[in-house]
Amino acid sequence: MKRLVLPPSERGFTLIEVLVAILLVAIGIFGFAKMQALALSSTQVSSARSIVSMQASSLAAAMQGNRTYWASGVAPASFSTAQSTVTDATGVLSATVGSCEAAAKPATPACTSAQLAARDVQQWASNLANLLPTSSSTVSCSTSTSVPVSCVLTISWKERYVASTRATASDSAATGGSRSFTLYIEP
Repeated sequence: MKRLVLPPSERGFTLIEVLVAILLVAIGIFGFAKMQALALSSTQVSSARSIVSMQASSLAAAMQGNRTYWASGVAPASFSTAQSTVTDATGVLSATVGSCEAAAKPATPACTSAQLAARDVQQWASNLANLLPTSSSTVSCSTSTSVPVSCVLTISWKERYVASTRATASDSAATGGSRSFTLYIEP
């Protein structure tokens, strides 16, 4: 029998070609995994920032809904929250308040405007703490009634995310840290 000899271009893959192909596929898979990690990290950061924005709007809406208290100039000049604890110098917003809801329409309100404000702020602080455990907030309000009352709400929280390059991975400020959101409110 005669042996058939094929030209070099038709003899198949060599071991080096196979190893190069495996290396290229591995690099592609690692790149894809890094892209997925960055996408997941960006989604988590975006989610936290959206929560902060919605929570800030929620407190603004509660303040505007109770203008009797907030726009009258009797509200505390400032208060803060850490987790679900509300702290203010007057003790009005940190006071324990029962339910302001009545089974039927009462002849008089079930709560005063100050009690309703305390309940709103305490529920808001509790919701913020449940959604973002590392958050805290401060609210500073003007108390002069000669001009419209205005408040500045600042929410602070910590976030961490995946670095996109080796240079940013070594920089702790680029991979997370304290962030803040400020909202101007006129109740």
